[in-house]
Amino acid sequence: MCLFTAFAENLGQKATTYSVDQDARLQLKAIMAEKIQSRDVERYQKHQIAVLKSRLHNFGDLGLTTNTSYKSELRDLAFTVPKDFKDANGTTVAKRGTVIRPLERVILQNGLIFIDGTDQAQINYAVRRANAEHLKIVLTKGSPYELRIKYKNSPFRGGKSIPFYFDQDGSIIKTLHLSYALDILTVPTTLSQRGTKLFVETGVKI
Repeated sequence: MCLFTAFAENLGQKATTYSVDQDARLQLKAIMAEKIQSRDVERYQKHQIAVLKSRLHNFGDLGLTTNTSYKSELRDLAFTVPKDFKDANGTTVAKRGTVIRPLERVILQNGLIFIDGTDQAQINYAVRRANAEHLKIVLTKGSPYELRIKYKNSPFRGGKSIPFYFDQDGSIIKTLHLSYALDILTVPTTLSQRGTKLFVETGVKI
């Protein structure tokens, strides 16, 4: 570029001056704008990385309280179809008012145990139960990422690591509430299938 070529070729010649043509001005302006933009992009990328790291270490808190007093109940999961549902061909597959009991049609491969992932006592309880039963450990607070690292070499169902999950945005809990009027209000809470019903346990089973 002419501006920088002239500068390089005459470095040290104090008495000589050179005019800057219009093309050089535009090039310099473009270069400066690019540098500013690249710094903005770099700052944005660093910010996004920091946000991502923060989320890996802190997934939030769904606001459930801890209650270790044990009780259990069998719940009949029933969903009433709010309107007629049709397939792509226009055939009605479910009529309004039809009561659907999903556990009469499917077998759950795994139950769920909801815990506070920042409470070591609940973590120990969940690991013990999940190792003996078909349960997935779902956090309502804490970081599944950190727990997976912490327990990556721990024996679990014949393997060497323990999987942890997080109920992102409380989607599982919301679905249970909206579809089946089942409220998960405290932790630990364990859900598992018993025949065609859902077995709900709250607190710590001794």
